Amino acid sequence: MHTNIRKTGVSLIEMLVYIALLTSVTTLVVNGLVTMSKTYNNVKLSKNITASATSALSRMVYEIRQAQSIDTGQSTFVTSPGQLTLNTTLANGAVTTVRFYVSGGVIKVMTGGVDGGQITLSNTIVTNLVFNQIQNSLSNAVKISLTLQSSVGSKTKTETFYTTAVLRNFY
Repeated sequence: MHTNIRKTGVSLIEMLVYIALLTSVTTLVVNGLVTMSKTYNNVKLSKNITASATSALSRMVYEIRQAQSIDTGQSTFVTSPGQLTLNTTLANGAVTTVRFYVSGGVIKVMTGGVDGGQITLSNTIVTNLVFNQIQNSLSNAVKISLTLQSSVGSKTKTETFYTTAVLRNFY
């Protein structure tokens, strides 16, 4: 009498190989997701800071280039937070002032004594704003140093930006 017994199933060694492969693939997927999350946060921080810097510096440079002079009595130079008050002329010919200052961690603008709101984004903090007047017999300019900080979760990023603008009729 000959019986044919068939064994089915998975051996212990095969099971260990399958578990090792599954663990390796899972580890790679989790590491990829963590890396993508960190990269996304870094990009978001850079975007916040760059958008605020572009907005603030563009507005300040525009106003400086349109200004007739700097009101040195109302401006604060070489210290942070600095203030810059410009004497300028509106499109209708009226003489007015434009003032840039830091309040509550954002840069604000005031035109003719009327609050014009903030020119940096709320998700960034101004940690340093310094104005330097550069003046000689031929030109009058303002150098701006701006440091911004943004946070997403526990990640914080800080960047410093510099620019210089020459006042109208001085170039």
